Amino acid sequence: MGADDYVSKPFSPREVVARVRGILKRAVPAYDPKVMLRRGVLSVDPSRHACRVGEAPVVLTSREMELLVQLMRRPDNVMARPAIVDAVYGTNVHVSDRTMDSHLRNLRAKLAQAGCAEAIETVHGVGIRMGPCRAV
Repeated sequence: MGADDYVSKPFSPREVVARVRGILKRAVPAYDPKVMLRRGVLSVDPSRHACRVGEAPVVLTSREMELLVQLMRRPDNVMARPAIVDAVYGTNVHVSDRTMDSHLRNLRAKLAQAGCAEAIETVHGVGIRMGPCRAV
């Protein structure tokens, strides 16, 4: 960390948020929504809101698409539920566990119907991650 990576005495909460965002922009590589994401036979084009398993298109809601994109951006990492909720809904939003479970269940069902049943894996007590999504 350099001297620019510390937050010095801010005078208002807005200034704290602005300074932290500035540090995070420098620390986290930018995500390009134009890049096609692939995992096995599963491919997602976030900029076109398009998902395919092999040649079969999969129709997803906006929340399901955002959930899938977040998982595919970190395919081998386990994401905890709070991190998933923050990534999909934003911070400071209360979303019930049942709502998130419903989105996951629907996403898994749609991907399974298209031929990719093992696309999303649950790591009990930790969170979820992308599975291999191999051709059937």
